[in-house]
Amino acid sequence: MMKYYLLIIFFVVIANVSKAQDNQPPVYEITADTAVRQVIPDKYWQTLEDPTGKLTIGLVSSPQYSSKFHYNTTRTKGINYNIDTYWLRYRFKNTLDHPVKITIPEYVAYAWLYIPKTNSQWQVQANGDFVPWSERDGLKLAQQFMLTLNAGQELDLYEKDVIDFNVHKRKVFERSIGFGNAVIKSSYVDNIRDYKNDEIYCVAFGFLSLAAIINFLFYRIIREKVYLFFSLYVLAHGVFFFVRSTYCSLLSEYPRLVHYLDGLSLIVLFYTMMHFIRYFLLTKVHTPKWDKFLIILSIASVAAWLWIWFGTATLNYENFTISVLISNSFIYAYDPIALATLIYFIPRQKGAERMGIFAVLPPFSWLAIGYGFSRVSYLLHFFYNVPYSGFYLWLREWLDIVDLICFLWLVIGFSLILFQRFRVMQQSLIQAELDKERIEKEKEIERSQLIEKQNAELEQQVEHRTAELTQSLHELKTTQRQLIQSEKMASLGELTAGIAHEIQNPLNFVNNFSEVNMELITEMETELENGTKEEVIEILEDIKQNLEKISHHGKRADGIVKGMLQHSRASNGVKGLTDINQLADEYLRLAYHGLRAKDKSFNAEMITHFADNLPLVNVVPQDIGRVLLNLFTNAFYAVQQKEKTAGSGYKPIVELTTFAPPSGGWGAKVKDNGTGIPDAIKDKIMQPFFTTKPTGEGTGLGLSLSYDILVKAHGGTIDLNSREGEGSEFIVTLPII
Repeated sequence: MMKYYLLIIFFVVIANVSKAQDNQPPVYEITADTAVRQVIPDKYWQTLEDPTGKLTIGLVSSPQYSSKFHYNTTRTKGINYNIDTYWLRYRFKNTLDHPVKITIPEYVAYAWLYIPKTNSQWQVQANGDFVPWSERDGLKLAQQFMLTLNAGQELDLYEKDVIDFNVHKRKVFERSIGFGNAVIKSSYVDNIRDYKNDEIYCVAFGFLSLAAIINFLFYRIIREKVYLFFSLYVLAHGVFFFVRSTYCSLLSEYPRLVHYLDGLSLIVLFYTMMHFIRYFLLTKVHTPKWDKFLIILSIASVAAWLWIWFGTATLNYENFTISVLISNSFIYAYDPIALATLIYFIPRQKGAERMGIFAVLPPFSWLAIGYGFSRVSYLLHFFYNVPYSGFYLWLREWLDIVDLICFLWLVIGFSLILFQRFRVMQQSLIQAELDKERIEKEKEIERSQLIEKQNAELEQQVEHRTAELTQSLHELKTTQRQLIQSEKMASLGELTAGIAHEIQNPLNFVNNFSEVNMELITEMETELENGTKEEVIEILEDIKQNLEKISHHGKRADGIVKGMLQHSRASNGVKGLTDINQLADEYLRLAYHGLRAKDKSFNAEMITHFADNLPLVNVVPQDIGRVLLNLFTNAFYAVQQKEKTAGSGYKPIVELTTFAPPSGGWGAKVKDNGTGIPDAIKDKIMQPFFTTKPTGEGTGLGLSLSYDILVKAHGGTIDLNSREGEGSEFIVTLPII
């Protein structure tokens, strides 16, 4: 049974191989070798589409791919322009009695020819428009493969072609061959035209580049756009000639770059030509509507070029034909319109401008007539097989020489005119500069006279204004003193209840001890009558102690009254050694009782931390007292406001801490757990008249005056640490002076 299976498999393989071999194209026999080009009929070659471009010679030459090759169908079905990679195969046999050299033209983007070798390997040749010169095989300049067939030899050839349908648009596929000697003679030996064109191209490129540089320098000097566009126009011509040079080794390794430079130079050439004419003839001034038309036409020309170069790859041949004809109508209507514009302006220009028009007429006439006719003839022949006329063939023969003559005429003639125009403009600029300098001198004299007059008037105004400012300054200082005194009186009013409370305590002590002394004296009289001397002495000792207490509390009340008087009267500015701890303690209690006098329900915990052995500080006591009073009043106000909204769990606390700074002197921290100060207003709280209290409850001068007293008058510092909703801490320091 196994033998039958093996036999069946053998016959299947033999059948497939036979079928694959039967699918091979017939041999094309070579019977002569003198033709430059010889078309191969479609029945002698086959093609295979490669949509992914990933097939290899190993795959396409295998039996399973042999049946996928087919004969040329593009004459009936057309070309699928969405596929750009194709494999070809054909068979050649030399029936002559001597070796022949076959050439295969490759006018595609990339082509690789696979020639079988005796060891089942392949010899690979590369050629094509976009293959670098160093990587090409065969006849590089003619873009043709070349291989030798010995007498009677037969070869099976495979070829891979990658086609750029933007560049190589064709209606059908066809294949042709040539023969080495004939092709070499035609393309190299007898091809004097290419050598002649290269010479012309090199001369034109150098000359046009020099002209472009000179005109660009003119533009840089006088900034007239006519020079800029003329410079770009001739430079684009130069680049066009340069990239067309067949033997340019600088670009031969970058054929794709050459292709894009060729297209870009044409786009820039046509675009700058129209704008050069616009600025030279000043169409925007003389014919505004026509000027807009020329601008639109220049943009349409650029769009048409871009469409031809990049937008037609996947169009079918009929749509491609229509789009190319429409695009060329925009492009090659350009030159006749430019020529008509120049002719229209001849009677409307004078002098150098009219001479310039005559200078550009020959090349533009050639562009309008010669190029237009040449392009139309080529398109008719390419799309509709219309035969070339004798005039077209003459134009093609002499096209490059006529081009060179016309553009040399244009560059030389118009450059001379622009140079003359530049000289005239330069002289005008020099004269204008001289006139400007003269006018400037006259203006300078007038300005000097005017300045002298204005200076005299200004001096009078300054004297008058100085007197006004002096008076205003005097009034301002007076107002400032009044404001300070008003602030002091306002704070005094707030302290009245606190001062009354503070005085009431020592008065109560004085009254109580006085009553006790009266009772003791009565008791002493009784003891004297009884003759008890020891009891009298003890009573006298108690009376003495009570009198000392009465004296102490009387002096305390006297100090409170003096402090109140000092606070109320204007400061004399006299500094004295002061115990700041005592001063701060008094004002803390006065501020607290002053607020409680307004709000009996208010209570706050006062915490004090007085540093020991602090030095006496040389300050104006009433001024420093005023600073401390402002800080304490603000702290109690903040905790009072927070108490209204914080709820029953909140306990108002104001904490006073004194300390000795590292630099010496005295410092104090006034801290509260009140409402805190928002970040947005921290920079404003020291400004005069700024307050967060409701209208009528604050003047906005407290912290401002405190800053002036502490920092400006005593050389101290005042800093703030605060967080909104959590409380504030003011830190003040005073140096030892």
